[in-house]
Amino acid sequence: MHTSPHPQPYRRTIFAALMEVVKIYLIVVPAGFVLAIVFWIIGLGSQLPYSAIPEWAFALWATVSGLSVSTLGFDFSLAPSLVTLGLWFLVATGAKRVACGTAVDCQTDSDEDPGGWWALMGAALGTFVVAYAGPLLVLALVVGQAAVTPLGFLRLFLFLVTAVAWALIRVRGIGDIPGLSLISDETWRVVAGLARRLLWAAVVLGAIVLVVGIVIRWGDVGDTLQVYSSPVAAGTGLIVVQALFAPSIFFSALSWIAGTGVSIGDAGMSSAFRSTSAPVPDVHVLQLLSGDYPAWTAAAPALLVLLGLLCVILGRDRAREIVAESWTGLAVAIAIVFITFEVLALFAGGAMGPLGLSWFGPSALTSALVVTAWIGVGTAAGLLLIRLSGLHSEFADDDEDDVFDENEPEPIGDDIVNEDEPR
Repeated sequence: MHTSPHPQPYRRTIFAALMEVVKIYLIVVPAGFVLAIVFWIIGLGSQLPYSAIPEWAFALWATVSGLSVSTLGFDFSLAPSLVTLGLWFLVATGAKRVACGTAVDCQTDSDEDPGGWWALMGAALGTFVVAYAGPLLVLALVVGQAAVTPLGFLRLFLFLVTAVAWALIRVRGIGDIPGLSLISDETWRVVAGLARRLLWAAVVLGAIVLVVGIVIRWGDVGDTLQVYSSPVAAGTGLIVVQALFAPSIFFSALSWIAGTGVSIGDAGMSSAFRSTSAPVPDVHVLQLLSGDYPAWTAAAPALLVLLGLLCVILGRDRAREIVAESWTGLAVAIAIVFITFEVLALFAGGAMGPLGLSWFGPSALTSALVVTAWIGVGTAAGLLLIRLSGLHSEFADDDEDDVFDENEPEPIGDDIVNEDEPR
């Protein structure tokens, strides 16, 4: 018979969750007000009222969390993804501390009463999520002029769910999670390592494609700065602004490579297979999306296939581990990559003003799926290549030698043989 945890751990757990949320508030809210004051000072010539400061502070918090905001006559729903990533790590770290404290409170019950462990952990993480999302939604809707949109609420939901899931897996592992308990710790280690390599390799590939594009179109990129009164100051400011959107830009580059492309307002898609001549704002990365491309860019998806192939076959020890986990481990790694890309795709698109930025970004429905599919083809080819190569034969020979050594009977000593018995 299972018993519920004592009420005292519940009180400690809820109080600890609330304190972690307060710590996040003490970082996020003052930072938002500081930035809002800076923006207010910059726009002082427009004679803006003081009430614009709290409005902008909470509007910034809402936008970073994935919500849509309408202010000053413009729609803003394209989150500054680098800031969003930093806030995500802040929330995930707080959730991890809550989960660690809860695991200590129910350390004894975790083995004897799994239901009690999940009840206490659910109360801890549920309190954490509600205490964070509740005030954010109220302040964003009432003060920050946030708009009620399905996309905004979906992004906020994914923001919190992924942070809590990361924290829970880091503390507890996957053994108690329904659907993942069949995966052993060793398999999870190999799968997580492969997924991590694929994601970092994708970041490097996106950066390389952007650098190559800037080098090829250096003249066009340089001309964008000449429209500003101070090209040097404009270039510095644009670099800082683009850095704030770096994760979204990198994923947009992957979507461009895969062929699903990037939307530029009402002008359609720009991809390795399709160019557009739509006017875009004078920003470096946006200039790369307009104009014609060389014919060889149609082979860009091969880069994603090569990425997946190299991540599987490079490294003898890693290749050995991937072969041992076979197709099941590869499928789990690809699933992790797809989930990560899908969340990035949802945060990489949105509005950031009028005209060319009324909607910008890759398709949230197809980009993650196609990018993952190209990479999956490469990983499958890599695993198949290893299986067909001499490397896999060597692995099999080593395994057979180990099995033979284990099953070989030990020799019987002559001193225990009875001489009177016939041989």
